[in-house]
Amino acid sequence: MKKTNAVLAGLGLASMLASPAFAGYDVNSRIDALENELRELKSLVVERDARLQELETRTADLSDLPKFDSKKLQISSRDGNWSIRFGGRMHLDATIVDDDVTQIGNGAEIRRFWWDVSGKVAGDWKYKLQVGLENDQVRIKDAYIATDVGGVSVTVGNHKEPYSLEELTGSNYITFIERALPNVFAPSRNIGISANTGGDNWGVAAGFFTDGINNGGINNQTTDWAVTGRTHYAPIAEATRAVHLGVAGSYRGVENDTVRFNLRPEFNDGRGIINTGAVNNVDKMIQVGPEAAVVFGPFSLQGEYHWTTVERTAGLGDADLEGGYVFASWFVTGESRPYNAKKGTFGRVKAENAIELAARYSTVDLSEASAAATNGEEDNYTLGANYYFNPNVRLMLNYVHAEVDRVAAGTDEDIDAVVSRIQLDF
Repeated sequence: MKKTNAVLAGLGLASMLASPAFAGYDVNSRIDALENELRELKSLVVERDARLQELETRTADLSDLPKFDSKKLQISSRDGNWSIRFGGRMHLDATIVDDDVTQIGNGAEIRRFWWDVSGKVAGDWKYKLQVGLENDQVRIKDAYIATDVGGVSVTVGNHKEPYSLEELTGSNYITFIERALPNVFAPSRNIGISANTGGDNWGVAAGFFTDGINNGGINNQTTDWAVTGRTHYAPIAEATRAVHLGVAGSYRGVENDTVRFNLRPEFNDGRGIINTGAVNNVDKMIQVGPEAAVVFGPFSLQGEYHWTTVERTAGLGDADLEGGYVFASWFVTGESRPYNAKKGTFGRVKAENAIELAARYSTVDLSEASAAATNGEEDNYTLGANYYFNPNVRLMLNYVHAEVDRVAAGTDEDIDAVVSRIQLDF
């Protein structure tokens, strides 16, 4: 039976192949055509692989191209060991003054217009050069090289001495338009070498400095050399709560045995209201400045006090100078002043449409420095309001009342001023 079925199937297949539908069909030709198509496809695949290899070869170096960070205007190498960053700031001020004995007058000015470039070289080395227009003069501000050695940051060049919380907080981030009266004692930038180290909530910095870059204008202190140090500790260091405690000191030699102190009210156009003139026969100066600050949510409190002893020669008695300030601020819209516990300074308020109100009292007594008619003591009362459009643009408004008590009789005066500022930085 099975043989019969096989025979029948074979006869059926033979009849199908012999039918008109399969007439003229060449199986071998069809197989040859398929083999040719396969060879063409293989050729295309080989050609594609060759082109891909060529493309990979040409683009092999793209992974080494620098990265551009548009938010920071920074270009850096892929490994992060090399970088260059561009920055700047512009502070535009307008002042209305109700003067008294000293004729000051109203006015507007470009308070600061700075440009800077900073970055890294070979991973371990940092640099910064900052040049700006300030008080109608082009001045070199920061110009230094820095590196880390065994967990200690070492800086060489023209940079700020580690002294005063308010001085070390950048001008973009201070609460008021100008720093308080006692800033007259802060040495600010000089050429030298400093080292600093710290942890999550503490820091120590010290350095040896010589006279800074001569940018013109009146220097409050003409330093031959100085040893300056600062330490701080933050028992509370949280995002919206902080307690800062610190103290700074400086022992300073004096160039040409002469110093001067030039004190202004807390607006820039009031420069020179109190001026000691040249204080001669000076040997050394000793400065001490404790500092403290508290941040509790939208509220903050900050203060410093400075004592400066001017040691004199030629049988002249030492002069004891002093001054301090305290201020309170409140963010109506709920933000907090950002505190950097490692550096012991305040930084950028990262907010939009934020409103801050502040009040400050400051005082300085220079009367022992000299008997110059322009010398004396001064008290300032300042009210401030700040509006933060965004983290990089701020509108500021200050009302300043200054009470001046001079050494010379009949030259005391009261000064009132309204000062506004629009500032932008990047």
